[in-house]
Amino acid sequence: MREVIEGLTEASLGADTEPVDAPGWPQPRSYPVRQCLSIVLNEEWEHRRYAERDLDVLLTRAA
Repeated sequence: MREVIEGLTEASLGADTEPVDAPGWPQPRSYPVRQCLSIVLNEEWEHRRYAERDLDVLLTRAA
């Protein structure tokens, strides 16, 4: 992930993805790279928050 983020430029952030011609989600169309990156980072942030919350609960129960 670090390599991807470090390689970003204004031009690459302003680009659109190539549509994937396969069934599934999301719909097969172009998406702004900036929007995709934002979604991935937000999802990772939320997963980390839940993991830390759950670890805190488990550690409290173990003590």
